[in-house]
Amino acid sequence: MQTLILLLASTLAVQAGRVEVGPWCGAVTPTSAVVKARTTGEVWLELPDRPPVAPTFSESGLATYRLENLKPDTLYTYRLGDRGGQFRTFPTGRASFRFVFGSCSTGTNHPVYRAMAETEPLFYLHLGDLHYADIATNEPALYRRALESVFGQPYHAELLQRAPLVYVWDDHDYGPNDSDRTSPSRAAAQKVYREYIPHYPLLDAEAIYQSFTVGRVKFLLTDLRSHRTPNAAEDNEEKSMMGAAQKAWFLQQLLDARNRYPLVFWVSSVTWIGKAGRADHWAGFSNERRQLANFFKQHGIHNVCMLTGDGHCVAADDGRNGDYAEGGGAPLPVLMSSPLDQGGNCKGGPYSHGLYVPGRGEGMYGVVDVEDRGDEILVTFHGRNHRHEEKVHLQLGMTASGIDDP
Repeated sequence: MQTLILLLASTLAVQAGRVEVGPWCGAVTPTSAVVKARTTGEVWLELPDRPPVAPTFSESGLATYRLENLKPDTLYTYRLGDRGGQFRTFPTGRASFRFVFGSCSTGTNHPVYRAMAETEPLFYLHLGDLHYADIATNEPALYRRALESVFGQPYHAELLQRAPLVYVWDDHDYGPNDSDRTSPSRAAAQKVYREYIPHYPLLDAEAIYQSFTVGRVKFLLTDLRSHRTPNAAEDNEEKSMMGAAQKAWFLQQLLDARNRYPLVFWVSSVTWIGKAGRADHWAGFSNERRQLANFFKQHGIHNVCMLTGDGHCVAADDGRNGDYAEGGGAPLPVLMSSPLDQGGNCKGGPYSHGLYVPGRGEGMYGVVDVEDRGDEILVTFHGRNHRHEEKVHLQLGMTASGIDDP
């Protein structure tokens, strides 16, 4: 009788409310994941062959579900009220996988998000400008409203229910246009990101840089707004896009990964390649760019590929135009994917393997296939529009000989 009462109580709890926005999933590892949603009342998450999972609530009432003790490289489907979702836990050791990425979205119901879902990616990586609210006041409610507006669009919601979200901001979704560490809305942005976005461990209370691993591939997500020196500052040794603490973390991550991971994806919300000068991307921080390139050269770091956005185009470079070390010796491949639902233009360049500037509404996204062959990891980039028409293509090989499974 007691067991029956407990089962009835669980069933009532599952059905006690409804989902208004979401669900969306993220922070996936080989054994865990996090699901979030805006609900009215208490709705429990259901996984097959497992007890229902009760939510915890933020101060604004956002529901969070923490899923633990999962099996690696396993597809999980879940129910949340009358809505469902799925995710695959990450593999360990040698593994091949696909992910999609892009940037610059305005919250429209554009079919590019359905096109991305149709590629069946392991995850969806958003590199910034998830919305263009340009919030300049320190009000968390404005950030919550902007995120829920984007997540509530049907095509975007479909993608989020079929692939976990990995996300780092750029200027328009962090603060005003070209925003930096002086943004008046900085604290609210930091607060709501932690509330709404399933993320990996954050080591800095005032920034969102983080890392995760899929198989033998390391992803380093850098936050290029929270500690950024204003763009108008003199481009000297003191001017920094990362800030001292993040830069130290980033360089140590690269050293730790050098002989352990055959491939490191560096997620940079702004582009790397461009002639030094006044700019909102790395060309405007050319001294720091040279410092990083010299570090790559000095320590023999040749396993890094940059993923970037913001440029409102798709583009690819095999590293020949991205070598900013003194005397050369540190080529950095760059894959750019933007914009998801904005008009086109171009930032930075040149790019060795093409650049495509879309027409307004064309909807661009990047697909990356990672094939781990044991002694080599093959990276294939497809820059596509929402009709799956390929506009830019690049294939890179990263040597993996002598590197054991992490």
